[in-house]
Amino acid sequence: MLTNFVRVAGCVALGAAMFVASGDRANAQMADPEQQFMSLGTSSVGGTWYPLGGAMAAIISRAYPALQITAEVTGGTNDNLNLMKNGQVELAYATNAEAFKAYNGEDPFDEKIQNFSGLLSGHGIYWQLYALKNSGIESIADLKGKRISLGAAGSIGNDIGQTIIEAHGLKMGEDWTPEYIGHGDGPGALRDGNIDAALIISSFPTAAVTDITSTEGENVVFINPDPEVLDELIAERPYWARVAIPGGLYKGHAEDQPGSFGVITIMVANNDLSDEAAYAITKALLENHEDLADTHALGADWNKENAARGIEGVIPFHPGAEAYLKEQGLL
Repeated sequence: MLTNFVRVAGCVALGAAMFVASGDRANAQMADPEQQFMSLGTSSVGGTWYPLGGAMAAIISRAYPALQITAEVTGGTNDNLNLMKNGQVELAYATNAEAFKAYNGEDPFDEKIQNFSGLLSGHGIYWQLYALKNSGIESIADLKGKRISLGAAGSIGNDIGQTIIEAHGLKMGEDWTPEYIGHGDGPGALRDGNIDAALIISSFPTAAVTDITSTEGENVVFINPDPEVLDELIAERPYWARVAIPGGLYKGHAEDQPGSFGVITIMVANNDLSDEAAYAITKALLENHEDLADTHALGADWNKENAARGIEGVIPFHPGAEAYLKEQGLL
């Protein structure tokens, strides 16, 4: 069960304690957090989030020894949000898409979960639909009559792939054929002609795309949604974030490939977490960004540039995190 932390003072006194004017700008003066033991909901042992959680817990505790955080093995984003709802974790990872759905009581959540708020954002998982040039596929419209792998059955690409392609007027099962091939087998299936295009929604770089571009180079084509269609979809899904596939990431693709999109991994906190603790956690991670990047491959994306994306306009910020981000000019 969570410990309810008592605020140091009321709203007026807290505001006075947090901000002291310095020239034309206010600088946060947040008190150090009290001794606290916290659980961080991550993922399964083989998932990305579990080792990331361990790395973050160590960095936070080094910066603030009073904060002792344990990375807990969980079922991932939906499980984490339900654990948060039941007061079983103080901190958790989630995709911003599932956090939005939980906060608003949308499927797969039966009711609104609103006892949490955002701390900071990090790495994303992004749309990467690829084909070979000799297929003649240059746009989603060209997928008509084609066989497209949406990843293994049950993967995130199943639903998103169908949504994107059907938004372009191509009905699954009628205008194109879905295949459900694991990401690692996608490049081979494409080379062998068993599929015409493969979708993976993952962080950059992803092993499957690195695999096929290592031999095919510029013969690999990235197919992104039409901008107008993506505009309409994002208007309904504020948790989708635009991104370019970075140039130089994959062999044969020196220039950025604009027009991709994805969802963002965020860290959320129970609203009962003290402002001082939330401020300290946010500060520790962003100001020790290089240590995190050295410890975990995805740590580089947990930086000041990305700190607010995926949370701003999606769910509320925790007041403690908001104070630090505003102090740094990030909000």
